[in-house]
Amino acid sequence: MEKLLTVIVPAYNVERYLDQCLTSFAECPARDDLEVIVVDDGATDGSLALAQRYRFQHPDLFRVFHKDNGGHGSVINFGVEQARGRYLKVVDGDDWVDGEALAGLIGFLRCADADLVASDYNCIEDGTYRLIERRHAARDAGHYGRSLGFDVAAAEEVMKIHSLTIRTALLRENGIRLTENCFYEDAEYALLPIPFCETVAYDDHCVYQYRLGRAGQSVDIQSLTARRGEHLRILESLFALSDRCADADAGHRAYLDRGIALFVQNQYQIYLALGFKEGAFAEMRAFDRRLRAEQPGVYGAVWKKSIWVIRKTGYLAYPLGVAAYRAVAALRAARGR
Repeated sequence: MEKLLTVIVPAYNVERYLDQCLTSFAECPARDDLEVIVVDDGATDGSLALAQRYRFQHPDLFRVFHKDNGGHGSVINFGVEQARGRYLKVVDGDDWVDGEALAGLIGFLRCADADLVASDYNCIEDGTYRLIERRHAARDAGHYGRSLGFDVAAAEEVMKIHSLTIRTALLRENGIRLTENCFYEDAEYALLPIPFCETVAYDDHCVYQYRLGRAGQSVDIQSLTARRGEHLRILESLFALSDRCADADAGHRAYLDRGIALFVQNQYQIYLALGFKEGAFAEMRAFDRRLRAEQPGVYGAVWKKSIWVIRKTGYLAYPLGVAAYRAVAALRAARGR
């Protein structure tokens, strides 16, 4: 039976968090319109057994699959193939949702006729459950509750995976598949559908509860530097997307430039974290020059002042950037963030 919303839950060694995640769906008042696909990606802990328990207790809500490990992207690719919902959302197994807000989103989806739906989400500190920040899907409050043409939505916030709900047919009909066996493919999930998107709807329900500060997260700088090759691999995928969309209209083109630029800024963060180790300075300089020559729109969409200072000084300010980065990192560590 078709559902209104399918949620894919990637579950790889998240037994410690998965109970909270799945309970949050079981408590959603709009369960009749919802299916939750839990995909065990070759976990070595008790994630699969825990998910099976929820499937046994709530067979109308949960579907559970096991597959060999292929990474987050492979789980999403697999989930898209299995989905019965008109719309699709991804919620990582170490995060969770607000059940009431999810019911509100489902109600919104009943009448929203849009390719993408962007919702607010919360950033929550791991361990303390302190609210760090509510991130708004739209800067213009007048956009909430409305479906807009992409020409209008293009000037809004770049949509992140935590905010996004996507029409399932858009992914299937356009053959959108994410890079497998690689971290950071969430940038692909957020940007690969954009060339095919004509409408975006904005929903103010704060559905996704995004856990931050957990050791080993992909956004952690130690993970970023250790996996810099994977980060570059996804960047190459995004640059290829940019090249394919060279003749897109101004709205789609500008949005893609801004979205890719956000990911590019993480690459500069990796260089600053490495400092002068592993040839980082020479690599950064070569990367920046290539970006300017081959991706001028992305190059110009980079907004961090520290990067522009390094550029404007002919890279002479790189040591200052490294020192500033380390000082900020030390301050955050001292504050426990």
